[in-house]
Amino acid sequence: MIIPRHRDDGSTRTIGLESLRTVPLFRDFEPAELSEVAQLITTRRFTKHHTIFREGEPGQTFYLIMSGSVAIFRIAPDGRETILSILKERDFFGEMSVFDTAVRAASVRTLTDVEVGAIERADFLALIDRSPRIGRLLVIALSDRLRAANAMISSSASQDIRSRLAALLLNLMTGFGESVPTGTRISLRLTNQEMANMIGTTRETVNRTLNRFWDERLIDMRTAHVIIVDAEKLRGMVP
Repeated sequence: MIIPRHRDDGSTRTIGLESLRTVPLFRDFEPAELSEVAQLITTRRFTKHHTIFREGEPGQTFYLIMSGSVAIFRIAPDGRETILSILKERDFFGEMSVFDTAVRAASVRTLTDVEVGAIERADFLALIDRSPRIGRLLVIALSDRLRAANAMISSSASQDIRSRLAALLLNLMTGFGESVPTGTRISLRLTNQEMANMIGTTRETVNRTLNRFWDERLIDMRTAHVIIVDAEKLRGMVP
């Protein structure tokens, strides 16, 4: 079954129920339940590098990523940006303000062109009341994110730059890796500044370290996308 939805520009977009089923929160839903969820969703499209919302703003909307990737980030008082996580297709964000009505705890910026499915707070809470297993799956997903955040904080405090950058490349390979003849291509393109913002260093340091990895034949940067050539050696750098 296909449900037509309206975009902000007045054009229409269809949400396939099979597409919704790929979202982990809805993987066990019956077709009738998926149809109900689809009726609650408004699709929105954002271009690359668009800030969807900012830390401190009020929030009433829960977002599902239908395509593309976003960065969750915060800005320190001194103006430095820290990227907390990168989310991709079938992930979600905006849940904290929906549950506690507080302002947004972090900002969200698109890393690619992105399409999201937006569900308003009242609709989402009513959906959880009707389908408690969504709440359980949310808890599992948020616990996984907390563990990942704790691991990142721990590594930033105890590991050197080479180890931190190696760990980041391996994580990107896991989330965005595509097999190619020379290794594993990271499909998501991040700037050196974005990588620096993820591991707590400077753009110049990331640039130097990537070039050393290239000299050591751990990665290949001859194209616009980083290719992991020797994942085992990178893993050996991570405690």
